[in-house]
Amino acid sequence: MYLGVDWYPEQWGMERVEADLEGICALGCNMVRIGDFAWDRIEPREGEYDFSFFDAVIQKVKARGLSVLLCVPTATVPRWLALAHPEVMRAREDGTREPYGGRRGCCLNDPKYRERAVALARALAAHYKGETAVKAWQIDNEIGHEGSDLCWCETCHGGFIDYLKDRYADIQELNDRWGTGFWTQIYDRFEDIPLPRKGDTPQNPALRLEWERFRARSAESWLKALADAVRAEIPNAFVLHDFSASLWGKRLDPFAIAKDLDAAAYNHYPVWGAQASAMDPAQTAFALDTARGLKGGNFWITETLIGTQGHDYLSCSPKPGESALWAAQAMAHGCSNLLFFRYRGYHKGAEQFCFGVLDADNTPRRKFYEVQDLFARIEPYQNVFSTLLRGEAALVFDYDSAAAWRVQPQSDAMDYGGEALKLYRQLWKRDITVDVIPADADLAGYKLVIVPAMVVMDEEFKQRLKDYVKKGGIVVLTFRSAWKDADNNFLFGERLPAGLTDLIGAELEEHESLLTGQSRGVISPGGQETGEGQVFCEMLSPTTAKTLLTWSPCAFGDYAAATENDFGEGKCYYLGGSFDETLLSRLFDILLPPCGLNAAPVPEGVETVKRTVGDRTVTMALDHNTKTFSIEG
Repeated sequence: MYLGVDWYPEQWGMERVEADLEGICALGCNMVRIGDFAWDRIEPREGEYDFSFFDAVIQKVKARGLSVLLCVPTATVPRWLALAHPEVMRAREDGTREPYGGRRGCCLNDPKYRERAVALARALAAHYKGETAVKAWQIDNEIGHEGSDLCWCETCHGGFIDYLKDRYADIQELNDRWGTGFWTQIYDRFEDIPLPRKGDTPQNPALRLEWERFRARSAESWLKALADAVRAEIPNAFVLHDFSASLWGKRLDPFAIAKDLDAAAYNHYPVWGAQASAMDPAQTAFALDTARGLKGGNFWITETLIGTQGHDYLSCSPKPGESALWAAQAMAHGCSNLLFFRYRGYHKGAEQFCFGVLDADNTPRRKFYEVQDLFARIEPYQNVFSTLLRGEAALVFDYDSAAAWRVQPQSDAMDYGGEALKLYRQLWKRDITVDVIPADADLAGYKLVIVPAMVVMDEEFKQRLKDYVKKGGIVVLTFRSAWKDADNNFLFGERLPAGLTDLIGAELEEHESLLTGQSRGVISPGGQETGEGQVFCEMLSPTTAKTLLTWSPCAFGDYAAATENDFGEGKCYYLGGSFDETLLSRLFDILLPPCGLNAAPVPEGVETVKRTVGDRTVTMALDHNTKTFSIEG
């Protein structure tokens, strides 16, 4: 197990290194992450590398018995590169370029940027391939963060055209599948296809979905190029990437990216910037379980906050014990290696307000001792936290559906990640461990599979879903399931949900979108339960399903809002709206016992995770009310 800090010695100079290492060791660290934004220190002029500073730093790190997570620092580019090749900077939708001086400002598809980044990665790996202190390599930093998942430059346009040529046999196939006969959009050549810029009316949804896919492929190919460069020099290099938050909403598929990594890493900020309050514990747990799902196993935390964070606006400050609790929660949810951001806040530059273990006064105070205490409490359980954590239930992420919701939200109240979180919360508050999995993952072995709002669903997934339920599995589907095909179009001649009416035991008769602030009443058949449905109102006519909830009053007639259907040896539950918390909790009280899962919520704000190693069971209790945790066993 690695416990450590993110450290930026290049910002302070060699004169501070020994004193810093003294403090880092006093914290109980055994690893430092270095080099994250130091491209110009390593390559001060194009093709001229100078490793002397980090050579000296690493020798001093080794002398202290510490290990190194070495970063390939491609997220900020040297001034010389931007001056010589201004085209490396990302183009905004209006054609203007991202200004130099920030981070992640470059186009992932720009050939010069990629050339120099790959060369840097290979040069670093070649220089340090024999360095025993370097245990892992981080490529780039927080891909897709802060708008960096989009670029509208000519290089990206050309790359998009090439991508479409690979996707379609010819332009006629594309025209047919996209329905370009609508609004006079028939294309004679692939080269005539525009980028889907915003206009007074929307562009073709098929075009827009393919653009979203291309953006995801751009991120994948960028990180793969960097990983390949490191492995070209060090075939057995341990390569990771540090993902940022909101993975359900970025124009990248983190599960696809993670396939080429040795480990996924996550930067854990429950509060950042102009936030009046921190994420609630279910939100942080959801983010952590998503990170764990990327590789289907343990993950790294490469940054977790200890102080107030922000650039020009600051967040609320973590309360005493709160940062340690968030770190402990990460360990409970499958983190096996954890580093705090950062050892000392820098008193200059754009992140002056990103406070670290030490502030600019360089004096160990409450935060220092909080981290020290946390490391001392965690370290004895390193064999426990290295074991794999397996969930009893699964929550399915689908990139095409996430992208389709960005293209056509259908309601201003629709939030794909938010709806997934709403369902996840029902399991979290009952201490049920959840695996977040991609749509192509194996469903076997899970007692419950939840598929939120998978609006784009292919035939292969539909069949796997039916096979899982036939063999005794229990699945929860929600509104808008299987409405669209892979081209983001409706399926002609199909009753909705397309290809799943037998599984849910019902057909969609009527539907309406509900905007922010709107809701429709729902009631159980006996009238014992009442509540509200929001976002969408799907009115169902059961065929073989049992009605759990009815829309009432309903101007369209007497229709089911939620159903339960026996299918083979299992069951399928369908939720035709986004129900209020109390009503949703009652539904989970109904559906969890048949799964063999705990239906009783635990005390609010408290979660308990058990980890087993051999015949030893360790219980980790996290109390988010008192900002404390305990480890026993």
